[in-house]
Amino acid sequence: MTLSFKYRDVPRANETRAISPSIPIILSNGGTRFELIALVDSGADVSAIPRRTAELLGLNLAGELEKAFGIGGSVPAIQSSMTVEIGKPHERYVLRVPVKVVMNDQDFSPLLGRAGFFDEFIITFDSRQKKVVLKRR
Repeated sequence: MTLSFKYRDVPRANETRAISPSIPIILSNGGTRFELIALVDSGADVSAIPRRTAELLGLNLAGELEKAFGIGGSVPAIQSSMTVEIGKPHERYVLRVPVKVVMNDQDFSPLLGRAGFFDEFIITFDSRQKKVVLKRR
């Protein structure tokens, strides 16, 4: 079975908008659940969320502060993990994935990176059709 999602028009931090492979997900921890739109990011080694999202989920943020690197340089981060639910009515998957919690005040949509997420799917980006397809391994 495969899950197919149309690219979405999403706001960027610099107040612009872009069409990107962003998909609806549910992030959860314990009994706390949030429906969000996440960017499927083949350039990210690991998934990432802002500190505010991690706090709302009640994630453990007691880990050692480290630097996380990305296109914008480095940011302070803590390694944690979160539960990601993805799917449609006919097919749903629940995954526990590692996540870097960005500890500055930067706000951004969750990023779904390679570790723990791409490992579970064969992912096709179809820019011409503006869709991303996930096939469970």
